[in-house]
Amino acid sequence: MPTSPRLRPLRAPLAFALTLALGACPAPERPPRFTPQPPGCDVQVFQDPPPMPTDNVGPVMASCSDATVADCMRTLKDSACKLGADVLWGVDPPEVKAGKMHLHGRAAHTKAP
Repeated sequence: MPTSPRLRPLRAPLAFALTLALGACPAPERPPRFTPQPPGCDVQVFQDPPPMPTDNVGPVMASCSDATVADCMRTLKDSACKLGADVLWGVDPPEVKAGKMHLHGRAAHTKAP
C-alpha cells in the first residue's frame, strides 16, 4: 500500500509509539497451577527430597520477627499453602539477619496416583 510522501516521515515514530504501547501491556495472568489453600493447611515436611512423586511448585521463604522456630516454620508452611503445595522439603536451618529469622525451602504438590 503506497504511503503519501507527507506521511513517510511519521512512519518510524508511529511504529515506535505502537511498539512501546503494546510492550507496556501486561501479560495475561495465568490461573494458578494448583488451588491455593488457606493458612494452616496440612503440609508434610521432609529434609530430603520427598519419597513420593511430586510436582515442583517452587521456592518459598519466610522472614519472621519475634517468632519461635516453630512459628516461623508455620509461616513457611503457609507460604506453601498459598501456592497450593502440600509438601515442603529441603528446608535450610534458620538463619538470623538484621534481627529477623529466615527460613527457605522447596514447595511441591503430591502427584495424583
